[in-house]
Amino acid sequence: MNIKSLLIGSAAATVAATGAQAADPIIVPEPEPMEYVRVCDVYGAGFFYIPGTETCLRVGGMVRYQIGFTNGDFGDSDGWDKYARGELNIDARSETELGTLRGWIKFRGTSSNGPTYAVPGLNEGEAISTGVTSSGVNLQQAIISLGGLSMGMSDSIYDVGIHGEQDRGYFPDSRVHFVSYTFDAANGFYTTIVLEEADEDYDWTPNVVGNIGIAQGWGSADLYGAYDATAEEFALKGIVRTNLTETFFAEALATYESGISFYSVNPFDGISSTTYDTDEGTSSFHPGAEWSAAGTLGFHATPKLTASVGGAYYSNVGHDFAADLFGGEVNAYNVGTTIDYEIVENFDAKLAVNYTNFDTPEGDVDQWHGFLRLQRNF
Repeated sequence: MNIKSLLIGSAAATVAATGAQAADPIIVPEPEPMEYVRVCDVYGAGFFYIPGTETCLRVGGMVRYQIGFTNGDFGDSDGWDKYARGELNIDARSETELGTLRGWIKFRGTSSNGPTYAVPGLNEGEAISTGVTSSGVNLQQAIISLGGLSMGMSDSIYDVGIHGEQDRGYFPDSRVHFVSYTFDAANGFYTTIVLEEADEDYDWTPNVVGNIGIAQGWGSADLYGAYDATAEEFALKGIVRTNLTETFFAEALATYESGISFYSVNPFDGISSTTYDTDEGTSSFHPGAEWSAAGTLGFHATPKLTASVGGAYYSNVGHDFAADLFGGEVNAYNVGTTIDYEIVENFDAKLAVNYTNFDTPEGDVDQWHGFLRLQRNF
């Protein structure tokens, strides 16, 4: 081996050894800290980003327990009327070049007790109850909205009343399929036009409902109009809310109906329809009133306690249908009080007692209705 070969071999060995020594340490980099749930404060409290997206999500709802009674000529409670209700709300929002894209889902489940049966062979007065038998969960609302355009299934926008449980400015089970557009103008003005469908495979004509209103520092005023294409009747409703002082507030409502329709008011406390006998058997109807007026005066006694008193008057209840049934026009009024108290944050109690009187050609008909409601919101 000559000198040249020895030098080349030594150089190669040195390079190989140096490479082996450089590869010996294996350094594993520390993982980057990951934020699995990011708070989204664009739309208010409770929203968070769905991981890997720019969509903000909020999950909320409520749990309610209520104990009530009904006494009067439309039926007496032989014991407490009770029910429990739970709601789960899912609200998803994100920003697009056309405005806020939103998806809203509300699930509602309600359970009440079944009937109590007297059993032959038991001692007099004894019976057997069936326990909680009436329950179910349904899709209460499902709404897609983009900017001012909304569509899906929800309560009719006409289903709105004033503070207090004695006001009958709404109607029962008002859910409809709808397409709507809301335009927010300057200075607190807004307007909404809605095509609502309450029928099932009946015709091709939707109901038309509209709202125009203003909301400012003194309060708000709204005018609603609804046309029922099935009944071919229309209804109007106006609502004014105002803050008289820092502690006192007042609200007023007035309605007019051309006839009985899906948008009729309901003057019955705790009763969604009136039952009557005909030659063909027993039937029922949702009465409405040709016109009605209601008002509430409220008092914020403390940050936790709010009390209100109010009443309403209904002219020509049931329209010509009831007048023919009872042999003359039926009028009604109701008065009541509502007390709301926040026990702790997100846990509220509501106590309501109402009295309703119907003036019929056959004499006065009276009814009392009340309840205690406990509700946990989240």
